[in-house]
Amino acid sequence: MITTKIVKIKKNKELKSEHFESFFKKEGLDILRWAITDSDDVFFYLNIAMVIE
Repeated sequence: MITTKIVKIKKNKELKSEHFESFFKKEGLDILRWAITDSDDVFFYLNIAMVIE
């Protein structure tokens, strides 16, 4: 099944996709797509679509 959800990831100094990809890998998420939808002083908020079983 494919589902979507919002996740928050702590900001780092540089905005690089590797930062987000390593988070997904560490969490064991099978991501189809992701997009930054919001941010604040500390976090990026991402909308992700992922496969769940």
